[in-house]
Amino acid sequence: MKLKTTLLTAGLALALAGTAAASDLWLHMNVNEGKGGQVNLNFPLSTAIGMAGRVADDDHHGKVRVGSKDMDARELRRFWQAVKDSPDAEFVTVDGPDGKVRIAKSGGYLLIRANDTKSHGSRVDIKVPTAVIEALLSGGGDDLDLKAGLEALARQGVGDLMTIDDDHDSVRMWVDHSPESTRR
Repeated sequence: MKLKTTLLTAGLALALAGTAAASDLWLHMNVNEGKGGQVNLNFPLSTAIGMAGRVADDDHHGKVRVGSKDMDARELRRFWQAVKDSPDAEFVTVDGPDGKVRIAKSGGYLLIRANDTKSHGSRVDIKVPTAVIEALLSGGGDDLDLKAGLEALARQGVGDLMTIDDDHDSVRMWVDHSPESTRR
């Protein structure tokens, strides 16, 4: 009986810790356009988690567009299984006259970096925790589990997720403890 109580208490504490962590975190996105436009989104991660189960996107019918090809959730799961079971490595490297692309798995993150060296010098830097990818793909059928992905993001804590810069525009997405976005 004591073991059951201890396990129940530990499980409850973990559940509450996840909720507390999410309630203290904010998801931010800053978009700065070269023509002077600016958009700042500051959203409590706990609210995003609460709303995630209610969000449905019927336009894509359970598919995520990757480049010019649609991949359904099952295909993404198969692809991710191969990557997840591989050691940390650089999977794709393209070094061409117009730019460089690198896709790697390292230290619990999927890293995507692209640099346009020809025209505007655009740079993309995406860093997704592998636990978030795993959680997103934990749904069944053609569904991605957005709520599970956001909960995994809350457990991951503070950090940058994406930056995109070119000669005129920039986008940054990150998680931190502040209700207001701060510029870097």
